[in-house]
Amino acid sequence: MRLLVEWVDSLNELFGKAVSWLFLALVASVSVDLLMRYFIGQGTDWAFDINYMIYGTQFMLAGAYTMKYNAHVRVDVIYNKFSPRGRAVLEAIFLLVIFFPLCGFLLFSCWSDFVQAVGAREISIVSAWHPPVYHYKAVMPLAFVLLILQGVAIFIRSLYTVAKRSEK
Repeated sequence: MRLLVEWVDSLNELFGKAVSWLFLALVASVSVDLLMRYFIGQGTDWAFDINYMIYGTQFMLAGAYTMKYNAHVRVDVIYNKFSPRGRAVLEAIFLLVIFFPLCGFLLFSCWSDFVQAVGAREISIVSAWHPPVYHYKAVMPLAFVLLILQGVAIFIRSLYTVAKRSEK
């Protein structure tokens, strides 16, 4: 189990650090569009599509990385009043009752949308550029797979915390 948890942590570390580099591409894309609007008076056809694809990829793929570091926003009013063992029990219950079913449903929905988009060779209709978006839609199911894996790692850690505290 320890190897699985370490593998999931390292996988999400890799994805989190990799997508952080996309901020440079996003800044470059926004800058080019801004400079063209300012100096030429006409924006690009591609900047809007590229920007939402880059930002969306960052946002979705960094979710599991953020979860690994427990950096998501949470209401700690009740949570902080519990002991580490109590927190682990709450975490395990939350993961089983809410997190895994919700992520499973969203993974199923996103996968269906992705398969349909690939079959139709879906393109964007938002701008005049009309880039293909079916490859971009692969990011959503991947993000939920990474979230579920990180949830499994946290669940295992929670069970270990509960078991370790029970032995004392």
